[in-house]
Amino acid sequence: MSEKPVTFNGVTPYLHYDNISVALEWLTRVFGFVEKGRWLDEYGHITNAELTVGSSEIWLDGSPDWWKNKGRRPEDWIGIWVDDVEAMYARVTAAGVTAGHPEPKFYGVRVLQVRDPEGYVWGFMERGPFVAQTPESLKE
Repeated sequence: MSEKPVTFNGVTPYLHYDNISVALEWLTRVFGFVEKGRWLDEYGHITNAELTVGSSEIWLDGSPDWWKNKGRRPEDWIGIWVDDVEAMYARVTAAGVTAGHPEPKFYGVRVLQVRDPEGYVWGFMERGPFVAQTPESLKE
């Protein structure tokens, strides 16, 4: 009996922000993400939101109790593939955000790293020459 293969359609990070309104404005303005929808509580405060990033989504949580219950903020890094890392650098810096120039990495990508106002680090990556060993090359 063979199993039917599973098709993966993307990954959706679920990030928690103290000020989700500011995060939504910043992420859409600086990175160009598109707001898909938001959910409000009975007081009109945003509790959750969804952004589209290419064919993927990022979900945001705005619960003010999240960090109180967890202890401390995570040190997360979120990688986003782009077709032109230099264009992303130009977009980010034009929005008034200070960022280091994209850097080539030994593992075959160029990365632009940007820290958002609440501390998440976003790595915008463009594929370069692939230099890592593959499982097939290790068998040779």
